[in-house]
Amino acid sequence: MASRTRTVVDYTDDMTGLPIEEEQVDKFQFSVDGLDFIMDTDTAIANEIRELLSRAVANASIQYYKPKVEEPKARRKPTNPERSRLVKKIRFWANENGKKVSRLGRIPDDVVVAYRTANPGVDMTPFEKSH
Repeated sequence: MASRTRTVVDYTDDMTGLPIEEEQVDKFQFSVDGLDFIMDTDTAIANEIRELLSRAVANASIQYYKPKVEEPKARRKPTNPERSRLVKKIRFWANENGKKVSRLGRIPDDVVVAYRTANPGVDMTPFEKSH
């Protein structure tokens, strides 16, 4: 046996709270103070509202809708894990040896040279590519 599903939509006038027929529904849209509104109301009521607003509309200027565009987030360069490890080693070595190095930011050249001199066997290639 075949069956059918039937969807019934009941409309309620947002102004009066009374039920209205689908043919009478007017989806009335308006904006106030930057907020957008929409309501289902009887066509006659929507026309009354339009008439009340006609004087204000006649004296107002049109502000065309411009969607807000989010600023693109700054893209970070992909990190090189080898370089990150080497930078941590240099910072640790510098702090252990009394050199002033901040937790973030560029490592001063004299600290890098001192680290290289103290650790001649360390591969500095990852650091040199981006420093």
